[in-house]
Order: sequence, then structure tokens, then C-alpha cells
Amino acid sequence: MKSCSQRRFFKTSQMIPPHRVVITGGGTIGNSIAYYLAQRDVPVVLIDPVIISPAASAKAGGFLARDWRDGTPLKQLQRTGFDL
Repeated sequence: MKSCSQRRFFKTSQMIPPHRVVITGGGTIGNSIAYYLAQRDVPVVLIDPVIISPAASAKAGGFLARDWRDGTPLKQLQRTGFDL
């Protein structure tokens, strides 16, 4: 372990180089995050177990299909979100 005198500290006025970001999930949200980070010159790696943007997931379903949560306790929330 390095002592305090051996550690490298950044002053707030120094630019810290961007880190590589790994995003797991190539759906709408993952792609959006990757896009906006790339716009800021942040190196991004986007991974998905199937393929990038293969289909809509149930997580973003409230914006895509009004009846995806029918038959579940989330039915009314889903429909209200869709109708907005």
C-alpha cells in the first residue's frame, strides 16, 4: 500500500482524463448512455448478450406498449405511463 506521500493527487483545477466506461445492455437506455458519453469523448464499450438493440425490453415497455403489464399488479401504472 502506498503512503500518502507516494499517492498521486489531482488538484481540482487539473483535468482528470476520462475513464473507459463499460455499459451492459444494448437497449434504449444503454445506447442512450453510450451516445451521450461518446459525445463528451468518454471511451465507451457497449455489450449485450444477444446483439445491440435486439428488441425492446420489458423495462422500457411502458413507453412502447400499453398492454405489456396487463394481468400484473403494474397494469394501471403501465397504462397511466403509456397514456402520458
